[in-house]
Formats: sequence, structure tokens, C-alpha cells
Amino acid sequence: MLPDDMAALDGMTLSEVEIALDLHTRERIPVDKYTAFSWSASRHAMLEACPRRYYLNYYGARRVRDAKHRVVSAVWWLKQVQTLRMWIGTAIHIAAAEAVRALAEGREMPREDITARAGQVYRAGVAASRRGAKFEGRWVALFEHVYPAGPFSADAGIAGAVVVDLAHALVESDAYATLRERAGEIREIDPPFQSFTLPGDHALGSVRVFAIPDVLLYDGTHVLIIDWKSGDVERAALRDQAGVYTLYAHRAYGAPDESIGYALADLAGGGQSVSPPGGPPTVAEAEAFAQGSIRRMIDLMEDVETNTVRIKEFPRTSDLARCAFCAFKRVCWRHDLPESDVSDG
Repeated sequence: MLPDDMAALDGMTLSEVEIALDLHTRERIPVDKYTAFSWSASRHAMLEACPRRYYLNYYGARRVRDAKHRVVSAVWWLKQVQTLRMWIGTAIHIAAAEAVRALAEGREMPREDITARAGQVYRAGVAASRRGAKFEGRWVALFEHVYPAGPFSADAGIAGAVVVDLAHALVESDAYATLRERAGEIREIDPPFQSFTLPGDHALGSVRVFAIPDVLLYDGTHVLIIDWKSGDVERAALRDQAGVYTLYAHRAYGAPDESIGYALADLAGGGQSVSPPGGPPTVAEAEAFAQGSIRRMIDLMEDVETNTVRIKEFPRTSDLARCAFCAFKRVCWRHDLPESDVSDG
């Protein structure tokens, strides 16, 4: 289906696509659980990086079945796209979640089984992307297959070996050693769609906030959050994410700041646990950050009640370096720029 939907963009101008999407995202339809406004640290980061990408991801791709419009379908498909580097991280996270569940159940997966599972997920996902198929219930569409003429996010020739190295680092990590010792305290393992309600004094009042820690331990008093990272651990956005997890732990478990621990398991760096840049924010800092971001997003809406927006409020980024591995560059007419323009800014 992906090639057919992408073909809808052929022969159209950027202006024509923008008009079609604007009609779609301004249509005032009562919200449901899928279209009601919600917030997360990743949503904030996307808006900061590129307003147009934010618009396409959270508005242009929604209600795809009801819209019955090929441009909307194309945007929805592009939303599914991830880079090869991201898929490597996904494979490690899936293997990690299964290994941690085993610990919580009182058993331990052999090291070779964890490594084999990570490798199997990686290879099967790449194969599914080539076929335009699903892997274990999820669509896998790799950037490198959608944009074969563009840059590669990782060296495909050594990607399999990278997965093995990361899986070994996982098993040998400080965080995994802690989990072995405190397996009885494991309370949450990558819970899907987990959220909490954050009251606010803005137009929406309470907002659903997504917070999905990779692993959360609780001993009745103290919370420890572990976040597996297979890439850069110096990104400033990781501090925002840590803050949201801290806020979640405070609300869900009643833990004060001093009783909440947070560790980034730096798998690409050998497995040591590190703090996010600047250290985790306090609960008060995290809540102030979230409320400020929510207010900004609400201010961008055309109609708050139906969560509708106008495309003109979300311009394309002028930093072309951000477009290099953006899945939406085809619908932004940034796919045909010279590679040097896109990669180097």
C-alpha cells in the first residue's frame, strides 16, 4: 500500500498538498480517545525541532480511515517510517523487555537467548520493511527503503554486529545487574500507552500525559527508573524526558524527589548508568516544563474543543540538516534537495 499512497503525491505541488491537509486538520469533529489532545516529552521535542513535522505527525496523519483521502494516507504511512538506526534501538528494547520480564518472573534468560532475540527482531523487521509487511503486529517501514537514494542512518553492512554488541552491553550493564539483585521490586516494564492526568489552569483543564518508562522498580518507598539507550545520551531532550518520568513516579507512587532515582543505561557506551545532561529535574521543574509546553500547543490550535489546527501555524524548518532523516520530507518537498544541502544545512 505504501507505494500506491506515495504515488498520490506525484504530480501535486506543495501548495496543493497543504490545501488538502489544511481542510483535513481544520474539520471540526468531536474528539475521541485517538484525536483528543494529549502531551508527552517527545511531542514537545518534535515541535521544537520542526513545527511542520509536528503538524504532520499529530494532525495530518490522524483519522486516516475516516478521511478517505490519499494525501492523508500518504502522511499516515510516512508517520510509520523509522530509520535503520532507530530499528536497531527497537530490537534492543524488545529483547530487553523480554529479559526483564523473565527476571520479574523469577528466571533469567541466557545471555545467548537475549542476543539471539535482538538479532531475530532486527532481521525480521528489515525483511518486513522490504516486503511492506507487518512484524509482530506492527508496521515496519524503514527510512532507507522509503528513500533509497538518500543517506543511510547506519551502515547496513555492520548493523547486525552492532545489535549483537548492544545486546552484550545490555546483559553486562550496571542497570541489568541492579535488576538481577532487585527483581522482586520490578513493577513496570515498558507499559504500552501508559499515561497520567495532569491538571492545568489552561483552556483544556486536565490533559492526558504519556509517560512510558522502560523499567520501573519500587520497594514501597523508593522508585528507580531505568531507561535503555542505544544512542547518544548527551541530548538535552533526555533531561525533559527524565523529568516527565519523575513527575509520573511522583503522581503514581507518591514518591517525593529524594525518593526517585533515574538511570540512563548507556549501552553504546558499554553499559554504565549515567544521569541525563544536567541531572533529572525536580517534580516541580518537570511540572512547570510540561504546563508551559501544553499552553504553547493549545495556543497553536484554531479550535480547542475539537483540537483543530491550521497548517499556516506550522512552517517547515529552515534548518535543512534536520530534514536529512525526516520521514516526512517527501510531503514537504525536501526529498529532492541535493544531499549536501539536506545533510550539511
